Order: sequence, then structure tokens, then C-alpha cells
Amino acid sequence: MKAQHLALVIGLTFTPFASQANASQVSDDKAAFSDAYQSYLTAVKKDKNIEQAAKHAYTTGLALYGDKSDNTASLAINYAKAITAPRSTNDKKNVSEQRFELYSQAYTILANNHGKNAIETIDALIGKAENTSSAYQADNDYERIIEIAKTQNNPKFVADMQFEAASLLAKKFAHKKYHKAKTLLNQADDYYRNNLDDNTVERIKADFLMASFAQGKKKYNEAIERLNHVVSVFDNNLSFDHSAELTAHSKLVNLYEKTGQSEQATKHCLAIAKMVPWKKTQEQTPIYRKNPEYPQNKARQMRDGIVVVEFDVDTAGFVKNPEVVSSQGGKEFERSALTALKKWRYAPKFENGQPVVASTQVQLDFKIAR
Repeated sequence: MKAQHLALVIGLTFTPFASQANASQVSDDKAAFSDAYQSYLTAVKKDKNIEQAAKHAYTTGLALYGDKSDNTASLAINYAKAITAPRSTNDKKNVSEQRFELYSQAYTILANNHGKNAIETIDALIGKAENTSSAYQADNDYERIIEIAKTQNNPKFVADMQFEAASLLAKKFAHKKYHKAKTLLNQADDYYRNNLDDNTVERIKADFLMASFAQGKKKYNEAIERLNHVVSVFDNNLSFDHSAELTAHSKLVNLYEKTGQSEQATKHCLAIAKMVPWKKTQEQTPIYRKNPEYPQNKARQMRDGIVVVEFDVDTAGFVKNPEVVSSQGGKEFERSALTALKKWRYAPKFENGQPVVASTQVQLDFKIAR
């Protein structure tokens, strides 16, 4: 559930110029920008080639409006949002830097035109915070965002910005900003719980993040309580996000297994099984897994191993009748694999609306980091 940012409402207008000396050039710039911006709108509508079109609209708009116009700021934000991140880590870093520069340019323009505490700067500040590599910068930007929100006489808007800040700081900078993120989350959660209905998206998002914080501190019962609330909302509202419901059930399976409550975990295994068809491929994905222990003598010898195990998944999602199909490296790897697998949980196969026993297999790779 991706957070929605506050959208800027800035009209792109064509400013008349008094000077006649450069009338032809201005006319050319206007025509070039008009064509580029229409191409951008078309790309957005068709959801195709948006980044390229946004860049062209930005560059032609910059030539027309200059580097002090709200319109240029708006175009910079559009371009920054359109830049897609490639898969490689280095390229992703470069994309974040490029986005940060565009959002920073937009913020400078808007802050100069409207003031540093103006609502018009919110979108640019959020973009800066999301794309910086500095925990201090992100925290500082969100502090300003929250202060701006407090001037709008809208407590929910303040809570939303507190939640956005907590989410970002927890995701990207937890090692430096954990306590700040938790404080902001508590503030947002207090508002949501006291003012919003149980089935609102904000309550669900807050429950997920509160559960994550609780689990990180091994406060498993608190996390279970939050996630059970999420599941109850889904049970009563069938129109909610399917993937979020699956996530809640999956997290509960893990938490119940961690706390030795396998029976409680079973009903969530079954819930997942009803939602996700059994894969036609041989290997199924476990909901809960316990990593096998690396045999100490093999670790000392720097030996790797591979174990392929076939087994049944019973009607409650437990592993039954595991048998080694093949292995490399020695019996110690086999014993370790079988011991771990007995604690794994799966979503059972359903046929005609009922769970049935089904076979699957898994390959466990034992590798020493070198």
C-alpha cells in the first residue's frame, strides 16, 4: 500500500512578454513546450514512455519559464516522479541522486516564491526525504513537513505526515533513526485509533508497521494482536487488498510458530491455502521456515552441501514423511536438513474446497561464505 503524496496544484500558464525583440524566440519556446507537455500528458494517459516525455517537458519548460518559476518546479517534480529505478544497485543510487537534485531544485524555487513553511513545498520536501542517502537530511525534511502540516488546521494531515516519516525512517534509516521513527509512529497511531474507523486503510497500515516494530523487539504478543486486528478487518471487508491480507496471514503463521502456538498458526495456513492455488511446479513456497544448522565439522572443513528432500504437506500445512532424494557433502547435511524441515509450515493443497495431503520437494543449499 504505497503512500499517496500531497499533489501540487500548479497550473502551467504561458506568461506574456512585453519585449518584442525576442518575440520570435519566445514563440518558438512556447510552441516547443506546448508540444512537449502535450506529449507528456499523452504518455501519462497511455502509461507509456512517461520518463522520456517528462524529461522533454522539463527541459523545454525550463528554457521557457527559467529557473525561478513555479511551473519549472512542477515540471521538475513530474520528471523526478517519472524516473524509473533500474535493477542494479549502483544505477539505483544514481537514480536517487538524480531525483534528489530535481526535488531540491523544485524546493528551492517554491521556498523562494512562497516561503520555507509554505504548503506548496510539501511535495518537493517529501521527494527530497525519500531520495536522500542521509538520515539527517531525511529527518530534517520530515520535521519541516510535519511543522507545515500543523499550520493547516487538519490533524489527520499531521498524522499522515507523521506516519509517512515513520515509515521512511524505519525502512531506510532504522540504524540511526529507530527511536525517532517509533515516536512518530506512536503519534500517528494514537490519532488513527482515536479518530478513524477500524476498517480504514490508515489503521491497517499503522497496524502493520506497529507489528513490525513489536516483532523487531521480540514483543511477539503485541505484534500478534495488531495483525489479528488486520485479519479481522479483511474478514469483514471483502473488497480490501488481497496481497495485504496474505501478508497478514503469513506474518501470523511466523509469529505463532515462533511462540510455539502451532495450532493458532494452522488456521492462517488454511486461510492462505484458500487464497493461493497450489503451484503446478514441484516445489512449493513455505510460509514459515527454520534455517537448518550448519554441521560444525563441515564448517571447520569449509565444505558445502546440497540436500534435496521430498515430503508430504498434510491438511494442516505440516511437513510429514520427509525423505532425502539426493544429497552432496555427507550425511551430516542430510540430518540437519531433515531436522529443520520438520518445523516448516506450508499452505496445504485444496481440492473441491477441502484441504488434502499433497507431495512437494525442496532443495537446501549449505554454503560457506568465502
